[in-house]
Amino acid sequence: MSDRYDLAIIGSGPAGYVGAIRAAQLGGRIAIIEGRDWGGTCLNRGCIPSKALIHVCESIEFARDAKDWGVVYAAPSIDWDALRKTKSRVVKQLVSGVELLLDANKVTRVPGRGKLLGDGKIEVTAADGSQSILEAADILIATGSVPWCPPFPGYDLPGLLNSDEAVDLPGPYESLAIVGGGAIGCEFAYVYAMLGAKVTIVEMMGQIVPTEDADAADVLAKALRKLGVKILLNSKVSSVQDLGDRKRVEYEADGQAQAVEAQQILLAVGRKSDIDNLGLEEAGVERARPGIVADAHLKTSADHIYAAGDCLRGVGLAHLASHEAIAAVETILGEGGHVNYDCVPAAVFTHPEVSSVGLKEKQAAERGIAITVGMFPMSANSRAIATRQREGFVKLIAAADTGQLLGACIVGPQASELIAACACAVEMGVTASEVADTIHSHPTFSEAIHEAALSVLGRPLHLPPKK
Repeated sequence: MSDRYDLAIIGSGPAGYVGAIRAAQLGGRIAIIEGRDWGGTCLNRGCIPSKALIHVCESIEFARDAKDWGVVYAAPSIDWDALRKTKSRVVKQLVSGVELLLDANKVTRVPGRGKLLGDGKIEVTAADGSQSILEAADILIATGSVPWCPPFPGYDLPGLLNSDEAVDLPGPYESLAIVGGGAIGCEFAYVYAMLGAKVTIVEMMGQIVPTEDADAADVLAKALRKLGVKILLNSKVSSVQDLGDRKRVEYEADGQAQAVEAQQILLAVGRKSDIDNLGLEEAGVERARPGIVADAHLKTSADHIYAAGDCLRGVGLAHLASHEAIAAVETILGEGGHVNYDCVPAAVFTHPEVSSVGLKEKQAAERGIAITVGMFPMSANSRAIATRQREGFVKLIAAADTGQLLGACIVGPQASELIAACACAVEMGVTASEVADTIHSHPTFSEAIHEAALSVLGRPLHLPPKK
């Protein structure tokens, strides 16, 4: 069989394998190259294993709080090895699923590290060092990202954890310092706090989850502090030291040098594009901080080479990567793909969850967009009260003149699920009136979305009138 394909994809994460399946559906002869684990970072070292661990922690929290309902459990004991095996079993099952889907769609899987050679050629280096050449009419780069940390003194000390390693659940630790209070840092703060560690988050910005709504960050911070997590804001790390049985994070806050010590340190500052030694220069692919440069159609500066996912921006979202890959291969194969970057949902899988989509209040102010904000607290939602999950709110952002929904933020139970309805509304240009006219099942958490829409209109039903 010839080694020439209609499309070759480098990387098998959410961008790579989804793009390969869509391309195969369109009738192309497709090859996908993977130098590490099928399914990429999300499946093996990110989204999936971390959510498996978070589910365990939610179970612990449920058992702990069940006494308030009159159900008394013995104090939970943690079998760390069993937790690790459970997480690994979930990953293994989903990796097998990705392999099955690729094979069922007749996508050729090529194990090895891919490197661009130019003229549609890719050099593939297998694990044993052997090399082969693969040719394709078009190429999609979907190599994802790897953990990154600013090079402050001590950042590269042996033994420190990064996010890829943290999902393997090292420990147990008596104490853990987490450098970075974004989604990754907060999720692991929740996990390790629930598993008994004294956790400290050191965050350079003025709020945790800095990309999220400020009100949402406040609710999450309060919940984490309730678990015993110490949160240090406006704190810029200057160095990390290994003291033997302890580790030390030195940081500057309020103009003063300060420090926190812990048994272990997790560096959760961010990620960077995994594009080194990829042959970008040889192939004429432009790169700039933070990653590969591509146009609105995901095309790079080189003819017949496209890119999707984290390799474009370093940090990203699995679902965005998938949609970019779909758009890229549809463009390549003549279907004309599209990605709406103003409607990309995001979620932080803590407890409570935080989710958002579209425009935020701060962004609207920066862009000079007049908005009306509708907000409804979960503490007034019947399902939330019935299940004792009253933290959080639903906030809807609507255009002041038309009432069209431009964005949403949800904090609370099942926020990561509920945000899909808001994303659909934003994508389709739905107005607050149209959401208000839509019947929502009772009693459900989704009624909070209905009430937030009514709040945009100034007539919520389950809040007292404003004086």
